[in-house]
Amino acid sequence: MDRIEDLIKWAEASGSHLHEDVEIYHDSVTGLSFRAKKPIPPNTTVVTSHHTSSLSYLNAVGTYSNFRPTKFFPVEFLQTLKKDDPNVIGYFFLMQQYLLREQSLWWPYIRMLPQPDDPKNSGTPVWWPEEDQIFLTGTNAEPPLKKRVQIWEEQWRRGISLLQDYPGHGDYTYLLFQWAATIFDSRSFRPSLTIDPGGLVLNSSADPACQELDQDHIRNDRFSMLYPLLDIGNHNGLNQVEWKVNGSASPFELVHTAGVPEGEQIYNFYGNKSNSELLSGYGFILPSTGVINRDVVHLKLKPDADRFELRKTQRCYVPPFKPAQPDEEFMFGIEAIPSPEQGDTGLPALACFPEGLLDLLCCIMANNRERSYLLQHPEICPQKLSKPFQGPVSRAIFEGIRNINMKLAYDIQRIENNDHNVPQNDNQSLALTYRLGQLSTLKSASSYLTNLTNQALSPAAPPSLIHLLSIERAYNLLAEYHPAISHTVLRLISEDQDEPVPLDWSVFIEDWNKTYWILWVYIVYLVYENDNTSFFPEYPKLAPWMGSIKAFYEPASTSTNVFQGAKDELTALATVTTQLHDLHPGIFPSLQKDTNLVQNMASLVVREEMFVAEYEMLGGVAKGEKREQMLLCVWEE
Repeated sequence: MDRIEDLIKWAEASGSHLHEDVEIYHDSVTGLSFRAKKPIPPNTTVVTSHHTSSLSYLNAVGTYSNFRPTKFFPVEFLQTLKKDDPNVIGYFFLMQQYLLREQSLWWPYIRMLPQPDDPKNSGTPVWWPEEDQIFLTGTNAEPPLKKRVQIWEEQWRRGISLLQDYPGHGDYTYLLFQWAATIFDSRSFRPSLTIDPGGLVLNSSADPACQELDQDHIRNDRFSMLYPLLDIGNHNGLNQVEWKVNGSASPFELVHTAGVPEGEQIYNFYGNKSNSELLSGYGFILPSTGVINRDVVHLKLKPDADRFELRKTQRCYVPPFKPAQPDEEFMFGIEAIPSPEQGDTGLPALACFPEGLLDLLCCIMANNRERSYLLQHPEICPQKLSKPFQGPVSRAIFEGIRNINMKLAYDIQRIENNDHNVPQNDNQSLALTYRLGQLSTLKSASSYLTNLTNQALSPAAPPSLIHLLSIERAYNLLAEYHPAISHTVLRLISEDQDEPVPLDWSVFIEDWNKTYWILWVYIVYLVYENDNTSFFPEYPKLAPWMGSIKAFYEPASTSTNVFQGAKDELTALATVTTQLHDLHPGIFPSLQKDTNLVQNMASLVVREEMFVAEYEMLGGVAKGEKREQMLLCVWEE
């Protein structure tokens, strides 16, 4: 308790203040904590921390009179790192102050922190032994640990290389750097929220250019701040506080907006963080409730530069807090989804996915036609469409959803394939609880998407969901509405492939799926050209679809005029189309249209518009079985 009293006295001497009805105590779970000695009314300032007691990069550079300077690092060290790595300077500054011990102005604060000679006290997984960290394999918490260690080592090596002539540089070990970085990661505050950039008071000898650089650092949070006393407040996931900054001369205030009963712990709020973020950064997790789901699974997407540019053209695109780079990863939080009711297609539940996820995926999956459409219609954001599978970008949307589900299934497998023994300590028990939460969320979201995609990938898919054609269904449509042409086509395929009629399409989908899709598009295009009024009268979506396909791909095919396929495919097509024109000259006149151009266009349509998925066979020896094959999404504007 003497050290706590010393900390309070030291902080108050620097302009900070602890409310008279608030005490600091040691909680068995949360460690040092705030507690209400008497009832705390709403909107009470429970603690303040003055900038003069803060510790950060700003103290190390010694440029500002309102941030205490101390023993300076070499000019080369500061000048080399301050532009791009101000946070690293802050880490080295904390190391320096720790090594100064009682001579440091911040010693009453530093000695209350978890100490570098006892890393277990930090509680964060980066300090866990390997046998504990292995329990996080496959979860969202695993990659940040590896990345953090890699970044820290690079930062330390760069910094220490600039201190070779600095007295005692050998004391600035990598272990001590890890400790300092952990303290900043787990206890610091963003300067953009706690400092007024215009309030930096330059020393008389300082270069004004430094102030411009540091103001930019503050606005973009390129370093972080330690606020002694105020950083004792723990996090319970409830946003019942307000941070106040009233100019550079005033302290940083923690205001409790809800009020606290006597004897209860007083919490801060670290932000709307998932359990992955809490575990990685602070070493604890919180239970999910009916109101707040903290078992969020983070999904990363890294679009190519052109796809990122396409996404930015959409009016619903919201730029991130920090300017995104063309090759930047985008993070989305997937939450558990309630089970859809019986008969519900589940489309409304797309709203449960994070804002912008489906929009970005649609841009990533878009073919050239869909990309052109999105550029012409920036007002369209796929995630907000009431009927996302009924328009010109329905293929890209559906493929985006399938890709999300494949990623979720992969993540489920990674966690389940890395199952471990019964936990032997607190770290492992914590990791197991976290793993189970991740797995529950993944399975919930995947179950919903699997239900949705299975419905869509069924011949019995409701018309309100999506219109997909397998090659078997496509040729069945041709037989139903144009039986004479169908009879000829099927006979010619039968003779060419030496297969009996009726054709068993399961025989063809492995080697000839693409070829006979090109043939189908070729035939349907020429039938449409001949008479689009009686095209497919009982299948009304096909006529507007073909009209849109024709409008886009005719010019595209003319500009390339190349067959998108192999020579054997071209030969097989020629065998059928030559006889087809001879047998049905009224529908397939050989001189009115450049048939090679139509053939090339059909091959381009198949390359661009098809996707591969498992789909149920309707006949043949594989009837009722799902076989992987090319599918066509039919839509209308």
